Amino acid sequence: MEKEKSLMVHERNLEQFLESLGLLDDIQNGKIECFNCKDKISLNNFQSVFPLKGKIKVCCSKFECFQIALEFKRGQRK
Repeated sequence: MEKEKSLMVHERNLEQFLESLGLLDDIQNGKIECFNCKDKISLNNFQSVFPLKGKIKVCCSKFECFQIALEFKRGQRK
């Protein structure tokens, strides 16, 4: 069985984490959308980031979107 790696970031470190990925300014300026539902991502609705086809994708905090993100991460969706 293949092990999955996950990184958890406490909300007090969220801005620093997003800055390290080069996403903070775009999120604060409303330029990033959820990969699934296309809602604008903010610091209030940010749920996760994950790689997909060589790009960083961002997921909002909707349960449905996070479930789909997990399926992509596990290779259950393409």
